[in-house]
Amino acid sequence: MLCRLPIIVMFFVHFIITGICDAAIVGEIEIEGLHRIEENELLYMLGIEKGGQIDKEIVRNGIKRAFLKGIFEDISVLVTEGEFPGVNIHVREGDFIDRVRITGDPGLSGKRLKDMFMLKEGRLMRYDLTGKAASDLKEKIIYRGFPDPEVSVTIVRSDEPNLVDVVLKVDAGEPFTVRKVDIQLSPRAEEGMKGDIAGVMKVKAGDIFDQERVGKDLGRIRTFLKKKGYYAPSVGPYSYHEGILEIIVRPGRRMSFSMEGNSVISDKKLLGELPFFEIGDFNDELLDESVGKMISLYHSEGYPFAQIAPVIKSGDRNIDISFFVYEGERIRVRSVRIEGTSLPGERIKEVMSLKEGDVFNPGLIDEDKERLEDFYGALGYLNAEIEEIEENMDRKSQAVDLTVRIDEGEKTVISSVDITGEEPDLEPELLSLAGIRAGDPYNEVDIADARFRILEYYYDRGFANIDVTVLRERQNSSVAVTFEVGEGKKSRFGKTIIVGNKQTRYEVIKRELVHKEGETYSSRALMKDRQKLYRLGLFRDVEIETLDREGNTKDVLVKVEEGNPGAFEFGLGYAEYERFRGFAEVSYRNLWGMNRQGLLRAELSSLERRVILQYNEPWFLGRPLPFKSFFLFEDRREINIDDRSTRYRLERYAITAGVEKELTEKVRADFYYEFSLVRTSDVQPDVILSKEDTGSLAISSVRPALIYDTRDNPFDPHKGILAGVSMKVASLVLLSETDFAKIEIFGNNFHRLSKRFTLALSMRGGVAYNFGDTQELPLVERFFLGGRSTVRGYEQDSLGPKGEDGNPTGGNAFLLGNIELRTAVGRGLSLVPFADMGNVWVKTGELDPTDLKYTAGIGLRYKTPVGPLRVDYGFKLNREADESKGELHFSIGHAF
Repeated sequence: MLCRLPIIVMFFVHFIITGICDAAIVGEIEIEGLHRIEENELLYMLGIEKGGQIDKEIVRNGIKRAFLKGIFEDISVLVTEGEFPGVNIHVREGDFIDRVRITGDPGLSGKRLKDMFMLKEGRLMRYDLTGKAASDLKEKIIYRGFPDPEVSVTIVRSDEPNLVDVVLKVDAGEPFTVRKVDIQLSPRAEEGMKGDIAGVMKVKAGDIFDQERVGKDLGRIRTFLKKKGYYAPSVGPYSYHEGILEIIVRPGRRMSFSMEGNSVISDKKLLGELPFFEIGDFNDELLDESVGKMISLYHSEGYPFAQIAPVIKSGDRNIDISFFVYEGERIRVRSVRIEGTSLPGERIKEVMSLKEGDVFNPGLIDEDKERLEDFYGALGYLNAEIEEIEENMDRKSQAVDLTVRIDEGEKTVISSVDITGEEPDLEPELLSLAGIRAGDPYNEVDIADARFRILEYYYDRGFANIDVTVLRERQNSSVAVTFEVGEGKKSRFGKTIIVGNKQTRYEVIKRELVHKEGETYSSRALMKDRQKLYRLGLFRDVEIETLDREGNTKDVLVKVEEGNPGAFEFGLGYAEYERFRGFAEVSYRNLWGMNRQGLLRAELSSLERRVILQYNEPWFLGRPLPFKSFFLFEDRREINIDDRSTRYRLERYAITAGVEKELTEKVRADFYYEFSLVRTSDVQPDVILSKEDTGSLAISSVRPALIYDTRDNPFDPHKGILAGVSMKVASLVLLSETDFAKIEIFGNNFHRLSKRFTLALSMRGGVAYNFGDTQELPLVERFFLGGRSTVRGYEQDSLGPKGEDGNPTGGNAFLLGNIELRTAVGRGLSLVPFADMGNVWVKTGELDPTDLKYTAGIGLRYKTPVGPLRVDYGFKLNREADESKGELHFSIGHAF
């Protein structure tokens, strides 16, 4: 015998329930007809699991949730009788459009037709809209110049379940063609204007009569006329008859402006206050408004006596307006005197915009009155009045003395603060959270802030329907404040429904969510959910809303709009060391729908060939532990930049794999293993320090690191710190042919001094030790300094110890310091004065902080989407006799 729970859900969520089963423990579960989502997601939404209870209400609510996915046409659930009844779930999914195929003789491009067509690839197939979609497309084709198109829609089922192709057959027919463009001008139009207007149009004789293009041309004509000085041009209507496109244009009158008598403020800045061209009108009211705005500009520069008189000459074709300016003297505020206040005068002055020593702007008088009244209100002086701000002008000394007269009135204080309606043991915590207490000045801003903090407290503890009412009882100069709390019932999170993910797997989104089913409702948790989903970089838009269910449970609906996970990038550049260089990169950040990221990058320059293959797994071993792996091939030459001769050649194959763990929001730990096979050749004799410096060498190492990062922008920081320590250890134990340990410490600090100035500081240092049978650190592992990112007065890698022939040998220890003042000058340009210091020593024991090389210089930066283009010139400050004065460097990105 069967106990049926057939919940038959039609497209508009109409369902019928027949038969009632008591709650039972579920045995086996079978699902039929499911293709577009995974079984565990459907069962989760339905609230059915093996070993769990099932009844009519559970299934009813589950069906409602599942329907929000927008992919089901009906769902039925069949439950068998028995101690552990089985559940059979049958779903019928809607069809989705796989491809829209264009056939016939469309006349328009396939992309354009798809953009115009109502039914889109990847969306639910709406069979009820096929007729409307065809007729709508036909109208749009007619609008674009084809008067008799034929459009038909055929649906072809794909080999994949629930996927269809839409075959769109379009025969556009013969188009209307423009034989002639006839521009009809009003009689007062200037000579030669017809040709000028024709020049800005895109539609020409011989083109198809596309009304969309014609409409855009009307806008171009209108813009052209406004730039020519016509303040209210009329363009259109247009007509088409027997191949002639006729456009009526009435330019109106041309408006010109001139300024006379101004020297402090430029013509361009003053005339920028005129609204006539934007508004498309000219009248006395707008003229007076414009004059007022120009006078306000003078007031802001300290010219309170400025006057501007407009003179208008109006003709049939032109309106000429001349503005005659009297600027007057520039006045500064000599003194500000405060009267009638019990507060210190200096405290009052701090609130005002008008400051002693600054230029006098009469427009700030009323603003300062409002500021002072708000200030007194915040201190509890609810009836305070700023009687006047008197101006005593001394035009001879070009100064003004201000007197501020204040009637404070009686101060109002809070006599008591009470909270009612809450649980008694919460009162001390809520009173502390409110932040106001007896004896404080009374003002409505603080009261509103206190109420908001109490609301937030309850929202984060599951009281979604909390209500807080403020009661005030006033007696003379005091107010008793009571916050009346209506808690309502505590809410909890229910199920989570995820909608809109076509490529991204359900579990990728689910694992990022902070809130969990059954936990106390919290708006803060939902805000974190949204932030974490955006940080994945997979979605253009994320919306999260709650759905009320019975029993104070709130289901969560997460709607996502996926972006394009694939990218192709390439670039060309020039640097002083590599000269011409370029790269090409292909990446995909959602492999198999699991947010796994792959990248292939190739780089080429006159000195180097490099290929990088990268794979990132954001959840390693089922935990939020990013795993990254790299394969690297490089073939590069290190050269003397003076004569471009080779110092040594390096060919490397390397595999790196490791994990990164965010310990806190600011601290990250890394641990990587690296195996590299290095072949060094063409090494200058004086650079060779050990047998490992030539031939092939296998290096097997581990590299732990700890990084602290509080920068506001990793690519262009203005404040914050980036600091860390890293170690690299290679050993025979790891099957390495060389044994060494390297430690590097770095710290970068960024300070925003003002809107245009950022101070950037950097300190770096490192030491290396060889052990075991290794006598010297291999050439490829030594430290080198000099060049565009270290000490910029020196050539690339040229600073430090040299061999007998003068070639840099690198060393086992280095110190480096940099300071930059990054100065934005506008239009994406920055000037950067800098100073660098550093040196390299062969042996760690030789490290001497007093033995540093110093350089200083100036750099130019131009901001681009891939980082600033950089040109630096560094001067040697303690150069030796045989050294150059400095070096010029070209690069992309900041030095640190």
